[in-house]
Amino acid sequence: MEKVKDKIGNVRAFKKHLREKGLIGNRQQFSEEHIQTFNDIKQYKLTNHTTWEIAFKVCLDKIPNQIIENLSLGTEIAESNPNKIEDLLSEILDILKRIESKL
Repeated sequence: MEKVKDKIGNVRAFKKHLREKGLIGNRQQFSEEHIQTFNDIKQYKLTNHTTWEIAFKVCLDKIPNQIIENLSLGTEIAESNPNKIEDLLSEILDILKRIESKL
């Protein structure tokens, strides 16, 4: 609550949505990435004059798409430069570890 400077109810609702998406564990604390995501959602809510529920759903639905886009970008890099396949595999492994830590 102190880190995002918002009401406890909004933080609890955010955590509920994160758990539903598998992006945070039951007793897991917010990371810097979570705090940034909350601030992005808050900004979206204020900019688009929506409710918190709509803002949570819209912004959190974009997260899996960002992961897929990162993987696609890595594939394009590997195709353009075959010598970088090992770097690409390391990058994919890092992405998969981040996804696993969020599950």
